[in-house]
Amino acid sequence: MIFSPKKFNIRYQANFNSPNKNIIKIWLAQPLNSTTQKIESFLISPKPQKYYKDAQGNKILYFELKDQKDINIKMDIKATLWKNKINLTEEKLSLPPVSTKLFQQYTKNEKFLEQTLTIKKLTYQITNKNQSVLDNIFLITQFLKKNFQYTYPVKKRGVKNLNLNNLKGDCGEVGALFATMCRILDIPAVNRTGYIIYYDELNNLYEHGWVDIYLKPYGWIDIDPLADNILKKRDNKYSYYQKNYFLFFSNGFNLKLKPKVPNNFIFKYWNEVGLPMTNTSVQILQPLVFASLKEIKFSDNIKLLSNKKPQLK
Repeated sequence: MIFSPKKFNIRYQANFNSPNKNIIKIWLAQPLNSTTQKIESFLISPKPQKYYKDAQGNKILYFELKDQKDINIKMDIKATLWKNKINLTEEKLSLPPVSTKLFQQYTKNEKFLEQTLTIKKLTYQITNKNQSVLDNIFLITQFLKKNFQYTYPVKKRGVKNLNLNNLKGDCGEVGALFATMCRILDIPAVNRTGYIIYYDELNNLYEHGWVDIYLKPYGWIDIDPLADNILKKRDNKYSYYQKNYFLFFSNGFNLKLKPKVPNNFIFKYWNEVGLPMTNTSVQILQPLVFASLKEIKFSDNIKLLSNKKPQLK
């Protein structure tokens, strides 16, 4: 049951300082509606050249800016966000059929969510095939809370690069490991990227990554692996409680870039700050990436505004 709706006005700005005779290509994820997120209005300036939707439901805006020295992209979002609480009932719960597109898409082995033999072994060690889906989800979250140490920056993304005997990483890495373990157990899981607004700090938002798992009949449920989202009650019953607000921009990993980045363009900035990007894809959009013919200076910021109607000037 979603509850405690709250309206937020969010402004994101990206600034580019570019040399003469330069071309900048930008890919930006537009936030979409979900169970706990309703986008009331979305304004962006300048307008994108085009947009496309990918296989994971993302709406990606594409910009190509030529011969402009100082560029400012401004995005104003008015969103209603909800908290969520569910009494989970094992008797009602089921997973989608193996033949469905949802199951195949979100239980597969893919880059950054590598279902290696060692990760499979660890998953089977901390869970029990004779226990319920909820039991095993709870066991995974308890294992991660006990054994995963938060560190930033991350040297190399992808769960195959984790030291399973000394687990360290940021919210993206713990989320990736949680999603991978769920997928190994045939529980559909997808990583989401955006921002978190803490229930006791409603004037700030912070970059964040979390995981959505799919459980019938409840649908997609946000799980923050190191938070107490899944609570075990008496008689082996469970409840789900999400007390913070999530603003999500991109769904899943390995987002396709269209058009692809030309070979003579530069995008090393993103790899240097820890976001893996190639000519054809990027791990996430939070909310944008860029590539340019010549090196540029870039800065961005996101903030909460007062609850007035967002306007572009």
